[in-house]
Amino acid sequence: MHSNTMTTFDVLEEFLDKERRAILGGSLKDISRIAKEKEKLLDKGNFRNPDRKTLGRIRRKVERNQTLLAAAIRGIRAVSLRMETLRNGPGELNTYDKTGQRKTLGGQQRNLQRRA
Repeated sequence: MHSNTMTTFDVLEEFLDKERRAILGGSLKDISRIAKEKEKLLDKGNFRNPDRKTLGRIRRKVERNQTLLAAAIRGIRAVSLRMETLRNGPGELNTYDKTGQRKTLGGQQRNLQRRA
């Protein structure tokens, strides 16, 4: 039973290493596939009585991958926002002139046409 447990943990570590490579390589398709395979392993795996060294190694790999995924998500969001800005132009900037009157700078000019 102990050797089966170690085999399960070894396979889990392999998945975590594959996941890291996929994240660093930017392969969203592989990340999705690996996550599904990892989920299956966790559902059927035998995770009884692991030693502290093994648990520590897995915890570090999981935390590392979570940090990488969070950074990748932030990067994707930044690119998405930048693409939106490029598509729609820069946003508006509200400021005040020397008399204290509010002024809007930049943004898209919206011309309203009224027809009778």
